[in-house]
Amino acid sequence: MTEPPPQEHHAHHLFHDEVDAQHKRDTEQLAKFGYSQELKRSLGFFSTFAIAFSFISATNGFYALFYYGLDVGGPAGLIWQWPIIVFGQFMVALVFAEAASHYPLAGGVYQWAKRFMGGDYGWWVAWVFATALVVTVAAVAFGVAPIVCALMGWDASNTTTLLIIAICYAVGPMILNVLSVKVTAFFNNIGTVTEIIGLVVIAIALYAAVIFGKADHQSLGVFFDTTPGAGEGALFGYGSIFLASMLTGAWVLYGFDSAGGLAEETVNPTREVPRAMLFAIGITAIISAFWLVAMVLAIPDVAETQAQGTGAIAYIFDAHFPTWVTDVFLVSVCVAIFVCCLAIQAATTRLLYAYGRDKMIPASKFFAYVHPSTRTPMTSAVFVAVAAIVVLLYVNLGGSDPFFAIYRVTAWATAGTYIAYQMVVFGGLIARGRGWPKDKAYFNLGKWGWPVNILALVYGVFMIINLVWPRTPDAVWYDNYLVIVSLVVVVIGGAIIYVIQKARGVDLSATIHEIDESSAEAGAMEAMAAGEAGKVLPGGVSEMAATDDERKGATLSEF
Repeated sequence: MTEPPPQEHHAHHLFHDEVDAQHKRDTEQLAKFGYSQELKRSLGFFSTFAIAFSFISATNGFYALFYYGLDVGGPAGLIWQWPIIVFGQFMVALVFAEAASHYPLAGGVYQWAKRFMGGDYGWWVAWVFATALVVTVAAVAFGVAPIVCALMGWDASNTTTLLIIAICYAVGPMILNVLSVKVTAFFNNIGTVTEIIGLVVIAIALYAAVIFGKADHQSLGVFFDTTPGAGEGALFGYGSIFLASMLTGAWVLYGFDSAGGLAEETVNPTREVPRAMLFAIGITAIISAFWLVAMVLAIPDVAETQAQGTGAIAYIFDAHFPTWVTDVFLVSVCVAIFVCCLAIQAATTRLLYAYGRDKMIPASKFFAYVHPSTRTPMTSAVFVAVAAIVVLLYVNLGGSDPFFAIYRVTAWATAGTYIAYQMVVFGGLIARGRGWPKDKAYFNLGKWGWPVNILALVYGVFMIINLVWPRTPDAVWYDNYLVIVSLVVVVIGGAIIYVIQKARGVDLSATIHEIDESSAEAGAMEAMAAGEAGKVLPGGVSEMAATDDERKGATLSEF
């Protein structure tokens, strides 16, 4: 066998030395927080980004909610709510990015809240978020069932058919999550690329149809067109209608924190996790805006499209393209929903793993178990899928209309996530008032920390009020105040488990681990905080940056 050239051989070894050095630094950084490296650290930037992007899943979200935004707020409401939601959630993402850079730990929002406000506060954040995530898995899995029925020609009113399809979308991602994080990333990466290409291609085709086609379409004036009579008799006129239309974007644009949930499986997480979160929300915002504008311009007739209900998108497509184009889009939606389920389950599994590792919940060993071969939190992954199936059984066999039942589930999925998010944002603001962050990490907001944190909190509280606001006065009281009722149920359930843990003698406030590091480890930590890949010196020691400027890390303006 021919020996490789000396230069190639040297470069090969240098690359592996650098990879080994980075893994060593990541392990030492994890040890600083009192944890050992149990999960397999193998994800790069794109895989971590893909997890966050797939959780958001604009294809899935807008397919399900496009008709709602159009019907409630008209084209104007559907278009102009999006930049407001993007701005608000980007403020939240910036707060999360800074937290993730300082605390790159499995469990994401739980870990950040715990270190901002203490273990008891972190416990409640994790509880609220875990309940929201489990019902999110069920809601997304159920959402694909009518689409599959439409593609296959099956009866979408058959609850057994809907249940079987939804269970497949709960169990399939669970199996991939159990196998290994590399398998999860492989399928998720393919799904992410498919979703991005699909949205862009469909949008370009719609623009071409509007410009060159002969079918009816809208002019640019449609962006200021509201639903005829919208807002009549409402408290704030069209303002009330616009607030309702904002729920479209609110129900779509969340889940970017999932990149932080897989931090202990990401290489150089203090650098890559913040970038993954911000890129996920940024690319979603741009591509979705590109797609939304195309869809609205391609509307043949606004009133007729509004009358189509959930078939609004298919109606627009059929006006410009052959029916097979609609079928191809529906297939891409099914793929997007599958990888969305995969990403949500991956994030939920890591949250429960972190929860159990800190002995925060009963059966903590069960949730903290990591399979020695796959190095995945196998039992937590199985639990998430089983819990989602229990929710699906309630939705499909509970005696009420399954589509209305899933609406009840989805209401808490979004509101619960927003509440958990804002608990972290509020905790960050309190911590900032106490002098945090005292240490530099790769991503720092610097002088922008206070205004960004305040804007994120104001937006989040506003949107929680908007999500909670009763809008169905003719419905029974518990449906009109559905989110509040759900919150009360979640708090009562959490209080029971919280008291049980306290009665067992578990000190929930004593779960923040920091250990003293040697001078060598301190040097490694400084290199990681600066986001350096590390220049390998003899003995595998990382060469530190020579100047103070190089040690500052990336600020918001430099990111």
